[in-house]
Amino acid sequence: MKRLGILAAACLLLAAAPASAQTVGSCPRGGGGNQPPPVWVLFDLGSAQLRAADKPVIAQAAATAKARQVTVICLIGHTDKLGDKSFNEKLARSRAQTVAAQMIRDGIPANHLYIVADPEAFGNMSLGKSDASVEDRKVTIFFSR
Repeated sequence: MKRLGILAAACLLLAAAPASAQTVGSCPRGGGGNQPPPVWVLFDLGSAQLRAADKPVIAQAAATAKARQVTVICLIGHTDKLGDKSFNEKLARSRAQTVAAQMIRDGIPANHLYIVADPEAFGNMSLGKSDASVEDRKVTIFFSR
């Protein structure tokens, strides 16, 4: 039952995120060594909802992108290795779209954002509860150019 609630919430986020001008797929690479370092936005287990503490992190990333005139921002959604792989792929994408929606509210043009899902970075491997690492449940904001 809980999984259905999480799935419904993820579907709502997918529908609500302004994806029309965002590129979904892969991030362009490049930009050289003068780019800001990547930023992490962490999520709770099974959730694509922003934590209140992470909104200022995203606002700062948006301010940095504007100040440095970054025009390509990759939002790479990640999950831990627990749960169904198909669900994790959708969850990773939902997380990235949630961060994209906040960055747009913070003044970043939607066409500067690239959405990527990178669930279960180590494939179909499960080591039990030890795979539920908080650091795996994140979106990486990567400034590409």
